[in-house]
Amino acid sequence: MKFEYKFFTRWVVDGFIEINSQRSSFDGITYVRDCLGDLLNALMYLNADCVSKGDGLTTNTSCEWNAEPSITTWNFTLKTNGMLHVIVTYDGKEEDEDIVDINTECPYDSLLEVIILEVDSLIKKHGVVGYKENWDHEFPLSTFLKLKNYLLNKKTYSLEEIGDEYSEIKTSQLHNDLDLLFK
Repeated sequence: MKFEYKFFTRWVVDGFIEINSQRSSFDGITYVRDCLGDLLNALMYLNADCVSKGDGLTTNTSCEWNAEPSITTWNFTLKTNGMLHVIVTYDGKEEDEDIVDINTECPYDSLLEVIILEVDSLIKKHGVVGYKENWDHEFPLSTFLKLKNYLLNKKTYSLEEIGDEYSEIKTSQLHNDLDLLFK
């Protein structure tokens, strides 16, 4: 399994995803949508250690990436055994023609690991401000940290709740956030 996500130029990324010898390349993906943030959110909302039922936990998610004029669509369905059904399609040249590049199952944790490793490399290479300057969207830092924490510790991100049930505020420890970012 492989995932590559690289800035080609400012506001444009190229890369690919390969799962079970099925490959989808994406060239010229633009900043029209927050592609990386949308992908990480789609994966996070499948994970009970990152999102509670009351906060939107689900078994089906999707996201779209624009490559002007085509759109790549990612669909995820989490199975009860931890397997993830992944379908990646893009618009064909004919109207209503979707071309399926990937239609397979893999372990959720394995896919998440290759994606988080690439995203970790990306943020360490470009930095938070550099990422924003290249992409025009903020780096999805809290989503990234929740998913990275899950991979490393297999548990929910540590948050403290302050206040009562009607006015609780959640906090994390900044030094823990930064330590995780640099792991």
